[in-house]
Amino acid sequence: MLSKINQLFSRLLTHSDSRSDANDDLELDWLNPPRDPLNTAAWDTFWIEHVRHGVWALSDMFCDDRPLVSAMNSAGMNTILCAGFGVSQEPLALSQAGFDVVAMDISPQAIEFSRSLGLPPERFTLFCDPEMRRLGGKIDFVTGNILDDAVCSGPFDVIIERRTAQLYAEHDLGVLMAALAKRLSPDGIFFSHCHDGRWRPPGRPTHFTRPWFQENRWVVWNGRSGKKPKGQVAWLFTTTG
Repeated sequence: MLSKINQLFSRLLTHSDSRSDANDDLELDWLNPPRDPLNTAAWDTFWIEHVRHGVWALSDMFCDDRPLVSAMNSAGMNTILCAGFGVSQEPLALSQAGFDVVAMDISPQAIEFSRSLGLPPERFTLFCDPEMRRLGGKIDFVTGNILDDAVCSGPFDVIIERRTAQLYAEHDLGVLMAALAKRLSPDGIFFSHCHDGRWRPPGRPTHFTRPWFQENRWVVWNGRSGKKPKGQVAWLFTTTG
């Protein structure tokens, strides 16, 4: 697996104008996502640096799809859009759980890395229980802008965005959320994961997309409180640290 990553990384570097190693040791700006979430070149550099520094797998440190997979199976759902997934292996895991998955990102380099790497069997259990593996799933990788709702238009039973929508706060988070919601089936689940790295007790962690769901009168359902309500629901997940 490591040799495959190294080979792929060598190809990625031929497309980048990365800084020297000496400067990289002093600069940590590569850890920060682009200020402009629509800057394709900046996202390419962001993910290339994460691969080069060997921290790309951190994208999945909060991904536990067991409750979602159980809820989807119970509701007979099959199609998933992973929007702005970066280099996460979550879409691959969900396809191995038997679902039809579309993985969309604005970065061609992230798409190339994810498509080429695949998902080793031992990493599936980071996302799902072994017995959740099912045949018949598939995955399509699509390079595209989330705001263009003609790309991956759906409808999808489930839409997953992890720590992506919150990056649009200075642009128009509402436009982004509406564009994603337009792709959701009438009885679908909108899974929104926000990360509040600035949270400190005794305050409450901020879920940055919650106000949008509240303003638009979405039903919030966490997947554990009985049968899924009828119609579209929002599944909100918050992490800190």
